[in-house]
Amino acid sequence: MKRILNAFIKAFFPQRCAYCGRVISQTKLMCDECKESLPRINGEICRKCGAEKKECCCRNAEKYFEGITAPFYFSGKVRSGIHSFKFRNAPDNAEAYAYEMSEAIKERFSGIEFDFITEVPMTQTSILKRGYNQCALLAKQISNNLGIEYKNDVLIKLYETEKQHNLKHFLRKGNLTGVFDVCNPVLVENKTILLCDDISTTGETLNECAKMLWLYGAKEIYCVSVALTHNKKK
Repeated sequence: MKRILNAFIKAFFPQRCAYCGRVISQTKLMCDECKESLPRINGEICRKCGAEKKECCCRNAEKYFEGITAPFYFSGKVRSGIHSFKFRNAPDNAEAYAYEMSEAIKERFSGIEFDFITEVPMTQTSILKRGYNQCALLAKQISNNLGIEYKNDVLIKLYETEKQHNLKHFLRKGNLTGVFDVCNPVLVENKTILLCDDISTTGETLNECAKMLWLYGAKEIYCVSVALTHNKKK
């Protein structure tokens, strides 16, 4: 009976590539074309911004996290795939993205012992509207992949804000000031925390969350996202 049910599900809800939406084998997480063409972050990488050093534009900006990593740049099919993940009810994409994020963590944060992983929070209004917190889905899957304890309700978003991508660069930091808080300070004291987001543009969202964790006594904060925006040196 179970085999018949699984065959029925596969027939009507086939596995799709998390980047382009093409139907793929149930044993794969992406199609062969995307595997060869996705905008991966490779080579010598700046730990502070997560980009290749040739694209790094760090200018000694104040960071409350020790480092950030991501497998991809936010362009092409990665961009369209994440858009579907966030806005077109595609929560199953989390498995494919979390796999790539987990590989980046193993490579670039090797030797770091994380006490737990948590996510950038959303307001309850936004979660109800979307149906899920996509960052929580990623964090839970990474937890399963790497054996890092997952904790929810570590951070809270107190109220809705203007979407960061809608704002000019110089307005983004002020847009998030005072928006996040820590739910239970005891949980974060002297802990090494892995903080998960979907996209890092200027890094302001992650930095503001990391600041709150640091203020409440976290030892070190590291960040991971699916993708970073290109920010080439001029």
